[in-house]
Amino acid sequence: MRRLLVLLSVFLILVSCCPESDFLCASGKCVPVDDVCDFKDDCDDGSDEEFCGSCDFERHSCGWNDSSVGVYRWRLEMANISLIPGQDHTTGSPWGHVMHVEGDSATHFGKAVLLHSVDKPMALGCHISFWYHLYDDFSVSTRMYLKMIRNTGSTELLMISKPQQNRGWENATAFIGNQPGGFKLEFSVDPSFLGAQDIMLDDISFESCGEGDIPAGSQLLTCDFEKDTCAWYPDHTVSLLWKRARGIDHTTGSGYFMSITPGSKLDPSSTARLISYPQPAGTVICVSFWYRMYGSDVGSVRFLTKSTREPETVVWMRHGTQGNKWRFTDLTFTTDTPLQFILEAVVGGKQGSIVIDDMVVSSSSNVNGSCPAERECTFQGSLCGLQVEMSGDFTWNRTTGALGANTSSPALDHTLGTELGYYLSAQLWNHHVGSRGRMITGVNDATPRSGECWMFWYHMEGRASGELNIYLQPFPGSRTQTLLWSRTGDQGDRWRHGRTTVLSPDIPYQVIFEAVAGDGREGDIAIDDLTLVNGPCPPQGFCDFEIDYCGWLNSPPAVSGVDWEWWSGSSGGRFSPKVDHTTNSGQGHYIIFTTGVFSSGLEITQLQSEPMEAVENACIEFWYFMDMWGTMDQMELTVYVNETGVLRSIWSRFGQLDPIWYQAMVDYNATGPHQIIFSTRRPGREDGGIALDDIHVRMNLTCAELIPTTSAPTTVPTTPPATPMDCTFEHGLCNCVQETDDAFDWVHSQGLQVDQPWNGPLYDHTVGNDKGFYLMVNMSGSVDGETAVVSVPLTFQTTDLCVGFWYYMLGPSVSNLDLLVQTKTSRTVVWTRQGSQDSEWMNAQVQLGIADTQEVQFSGSRNTSGSGFIAIDDVTVKEGACKDQHPCGFEVDSWCDFEVDVSHKGRWGRLRGSKDRLDHTYRTENGFYLTVLKRSSEETEVAQLLSSELSSTTGMCVRFWYWLPAGSTDRLSVHVLRSEEQGLALWQRSGAPSTGWEVAELTVSAPNTFKVVFRAEHAPGSDSTVQIDDVSMREGACTPTGSCDFESGQCTWVNEARTGGHDWVQADGRFHGPDTDHTSQTPEGRFLLSPALPQNQSSRAVVVSEWIQSQTEATCLTIWYHMNGSESGSLRVFERSGPTKQELLFETQSGGSNWTRFSGSVEKSGPFQVLIDAESGDRGFIAVDDIIVTPGLCPDNGTSGDFVGCSFENGTCDWADVSVGQFTWQRGRNGTTTENTGPSLDHTLGTELGWYMAVESSRGDVDSFAALQSPTMKQASAVCSLEFYYHMYGTGVGELRVLLQEGSRTTPLWWRSGDQGDAWRRGGGDRGSYPPMCSPCSSRRPGPSVS
Repeated sequence: MRRLLVLLSVFLILVSCCPESDFLCASGKCVPVDDVCDFKDDCDDGSDEEFCGSCDFERHSCGWNDSSVGVYRWRLEMANISLIPGQDHTTGSPWGHVMHVEGDSATHFGKAVLLHSVDKPMALGCHISFWYHLYDDFSVSTRMYLKMIRNTGSTELLMISKPQQNRGWENATAFIGNQPGGFKLEFSVDPSFLGAQDIMLDDISFESCGEGDIPAGSQLLTCDFEKDTCAWYPDHTVSLLWKRARGIDHTTGSGYFMSITPGSKLDPSSTARLISYPQPAGTVICVSFWYRMYGSDVGSVRFLTKSTREPETVVWMRHGTQGNKWRFTDLTFTTDTPLQFILEAVVGGKQGSIVIDDMVVSSSSNVNGSCPAERECTFQGSLCGLQVEMSGDFTWNRTTGALGANTSSPALDHTLGTELGYYLSAQLWNHHVGSRGRMITGVNDATPRSGECWMFWYHMEGRASGELNIYLQPFPGSRTQTLLWSRTGDQGDRWRHGRTTVLSPDIPYQVIFEAVAGDGREGDIAIDDLTLVNGPCPPQGFCDFEIDYCGWLNSPPAVSGVDWEWWSGSSGGRFSPKVDHTTNSGQGHYIIFTTGVFSSGLEITQLQSEPMEAVENACIEFWYFMDMWGTMDQMELTVYVNETGVLRSIWSRFGQLDPIWYQAMVDYNATGPHQIIFSTRRPGREDGGIALDDIHVRMNLTCAELIPTTSAPTTVPTTPPATPMDCTFEHGLCNCVQETDDAFDWVHSQGLQVDQPWNGPLYDHTVGNDKGFYLMVNMSGSVDGETAVVSVPLTFQTTDLCVGFWYYMLGPSVSNLDLLVQTKTSRTVVWTRQGSQDSEWMNAQVQLGIADTQEVQFSGSRNTSGSGFIAIDDVTVKEGACKDQHPCGFEVDSWCDFEVDVSHKGRWGRLRGSKDRLDHTYRTENGFYLTVLKRSSEETEVAQLLSSELSSTTGMCVRFWYWLPAGSTDRLSVHVLRSEEQGLALWQRSGAPSTGWEVAELTVSAPNTFKVVFRAEHAPGSDSTVQIDDVSMREGACTPTGSCDFESGQCTWVNEARTGGHDWVQADGRFHGPDTDHTSQTPEGRFLLSPALPQNQSSRAVVVSEWIQSQTEATCLTIWYHMNGSESGSLRVFERSGPTKQELLFETQSGGSNWTRFSGSVEKSGPFQVLIDAESGDRGFIAVDDIIVTPGLCPDNGTSGDFVGCSFENGTCDWADVSVGQFTWQRGRNGTTTENTGPSLDHTLGTELGWYMAVESSRGDVDSFAALQSPTMKQASAVCSLEFYYHMYGTGVGELRVLLQEGSRTTPLWWRSGDQGDAWRRGGGDRGSYPPMCSPCSSRRPGPSVS
């Protein structure tokens, strides 16, 4: 006992060693009290942070305190308090501890509250992470909240809801950084009164909260916000938080973005900020993002930077509505000190929203590196890459109205409309007359073929304001500069809108802004708000309001004045158009004056054009919309000409009209400078809306002269005149020469000579019948690889040549057709095809650019085991480029009017084929394709390819071939672009790499003009990228993905080449297969056929579908197949999800005499392909038809027979007598009409030995019925018909009817009654396409026999 006392006294002495301002660690170490709960382990054992919130709850609650009222509360308990999950998260055992709320103790008067006080400031990246478990018996959505409470206010950080039962632990994180201490964190749970409820918390941790803490990944600022906010952190020192929300995002069209939305309870000055950690110094940093700002009183967005010990700097800003569309901006930063980025939004008002998406931040340690030229510039923070052009005499200056006070520079900027906003000024008063100041932009990528529109605002006031010129300079700048736009002299004390189209489709370029000083000191030239957009600028005088107001300005009167608003059809509103006039869609824009339902008082708008010069004749064309509450409302729309301040009315409408767009065309003249003003007037309490769109002011002509004269564009390319090298083969080989050093010759043949299906085409291409001629080679050879070559000598020398021809290749084992070019020194294959193609003549156009070409050659090869033919017809050889580019193989420089979307960093490029990657069009190294160009970027880049503008359509089929690289996460998708709004992905592919060129089809539709967009996302680190080739578009919807009836080709089913294998062939009833197809049940109908081949070993034919992008958990696959006999071989169907991943769905070695249906469910939510594998037997055939792919599980998996005809020679073919009573159908033959037992001869054989079905008059009562019912039919073609022969003979014969039975519904198809004579007669009725059904035949007896 004495010894124990001594030890205790020593311990007490140790405690007393720490000063009062220190904290004693459990280890005995002393640390300053201020270091306690600073989110750092200052004690070696971490005891200074033990009660500071991070907690596994194994010993205590670590400073978390229950503050509930009542028995519904948080308790520290072992995890085995409930069976679910039955273990804690820390130890994974039932004996681990958790904080727990039990629903059985819920009351109506309180919620469970768990609080923790935070006293120390939080670092920027500070976040709280925790594990939770929510469970309830019903889907009543138990909710748990995490809130931050400071003084009397609270901010909701997280709301966790589980509408369904959750049986495990899940993790959640909330950012709480960049704020001082002095707040509380609260976990709260609302009680549930339906069934059991369990809520648990475990393993709460505060991470990256201490001063100087930098979380991992703090440099990852590139963010699409699909998973989280990446390294952008919320600023809790301001009044509002950015919200990560879901909706129509920019990334996918249906994803996440960052948003702030005004509300009635928010102060207009409420601000939200996202902040990055400082980025390294000494780098060039490129920043870009997409934003959408829309609403009548939406606020502003600013991008700011902050350097160490420096104030924040605004570098970019947008204020007010920017239209209901996504807009792009990019910025460049070079700094010697670490640089922090801040994205700030101010609410501004009660209506509208501000969202951002797809932030991309990349950097280079090379200080000489550069970013793409900026496409928007407000001059708020920098010159946006503009530099002094050295041939000028002076430099422009970035300044403000306040800095330029008492000078001729503008008092206000255009961006903000304040004296503090920045613009670029030439400050001409400082320079002598004629001197020039020139500023040049950064280097811009080559423009699309249609050009780019440069828009800007300029200010030219004063008699000495001189000239403002804009030039185009190709890069590098050794070429002549081209004047694009110019203005001279005083333009008034106002900012004016300017725009010019830049065309430089082949090389990069720069733009030069030049100011020329006038004579005197009274004048200046300034520019502001530069914007660059895809596509050409609208015509002069035209505005469709899709991009902005085009220079039209709101100028309401001082008294009772209000503004026109910039809206889109999707904005909503009782009196607003649901679509605009330009695009006829909800995404299109217009301007509108609209009132509130309860607003009152006089309101006047005035929309004012830019000043225009005197004009003798002019025409204003515009579209207007007027809708009001009632017929008594008298809102008015008036058009004025403003000359010298006097308004002259030239057109007016008032009152209610039907809610549609109306056209107006108004002539006017003006004797001097003037403006056009559109004004609305609302006298009193009237409610309604007046909208305008597509205003076009045309000078120097009258409206009567605007008669539409546009002719319909032709889709048929101009046919060049014939040359001596062209040949249709109708009168021999023309100038073609059969080579003598080959193994055999091409045969001059015609369809009349074809006696077997695979011996040649039944018709030529020139005249389209069996009397027309072509050249043909048969595939059965005496030696493997032997060739026949026919040459076409050139009659002129050129390096730009187009060879056109038609070819037909069909058969199960078809070798190569090659087009070769012979020069003096070489012989090169420039185009090739191998294997069976569609069963029709197909066109090829081959562009050649080989110097010293002497002749072109057609070479057909064959093997000893070959079967089929190759034929050619209508050969043309023309000088110049090939005119027919359908499909578009990108073989000419024009790219078929496709163009690169330069608003993205990624670029598409045109590449020639190589040994490692042949193109798809020519399938040689001579052909071209498009590929995403590789760059050195460390970020994922997007490259978009835009089609030319296409007309509205209810359905257009887009077909293309693509190659997805191996070992990457690259993605290819297809979208529709309408009114600068890009829709959701209509098709997309990623994941399993391509093993060759793959085909895809999709249907697009649009109510107005649109473009098709191919979007590729290329991930860094990959050596290869996405490629596309052979793009085509045709009117009409595509066949549904994976489905095909083979009537017009193989759809997107492609033969897969196999060594020693053969091809599936598109065939019909003339071939050695089924007599009819399944679709039409006619000999002319087509199907895929794998015939038996004369050989010593089996051969396999494999056809594969395109990738099926299943959007459901299961897909139903239906295939009709026909196998003739037991020796036909084997038919297998596989599902393939990768190069080596495939699963057998169906296999059979047996078949019958009819078409048989297989239906199977593919229970897979990801993309897959279907393989149909036929292994041929010694004889017979395997055929497939009517492949149908539908979402969801199949209603009946398995196989079943098709409905077929029946002659009754070998039975009843599953036709069944379902009569009630003694009057029945019976199978019989050799009856006697005199005894009413049936005809003596049947119809099938026409003899006494033939069988039929008949009813006998000797059985049954008068007016009794006999019924003969078919087997149930699973599906019928749209052209299907029922045909039969009947015999009704005798006095008092009754009635024969054919009925269609669908479920409980019966529909008459055909009927006859009475004596029809002693003969077989034809009967029948169209059956159409119906769901599963059966067809009964019924006969009513009063008299003799019916057969």
